Amino acid sequence: MPAAPSPPTRRKNNAGGATAPAADRRQPQQQDASSATHQAQSITTSLLRTKNLMSQELDRMSTLNTTIHDDGALLHDAKEEHEGMGGTMKGARKMMGRLGRQDVRDAIVLRCAIIFYWVVVAYVLWSRIKVPFLP
Repeated sequence: MPAAPSPPTRRKNNAGGATAPAADRRQPQQQDASSATHQAQSITTSLLRTKNLMSQELDRMSTLNTTIHDDGALLHDAKEEHEGMGGTMKGARKMMGRLGRQDVRDAIVLRCAIIFYWVVVAYVLWSRIKVPFLP
């Protein structure tokens, strides 16, 4: 703590030099006010940047949330369609089995028809031509 000024110095300050100390007293207050104003502006700018960043992040998260919701709905629809196709696939599998069995039956009938045709052709030739080496 500075020592108190001596009485003659006080008189000088009070008598003729009163304007200088008053200016000295105002200048630190002005510097303090200027410094406080600068700090307040700096803080305000920082808060505005933070607000803008948070707003951008909120918009990004909102878009991301919408995208996730839309993808979830799409997956749900795909799942329902897949489950619906399960019954269709079972029915198609049954029909393919039936068609396969029918194809086997048709192949057997066709072979039998071909054999019968050649047997009839052989009989007609045998009865009309009378091949000597056949009885």
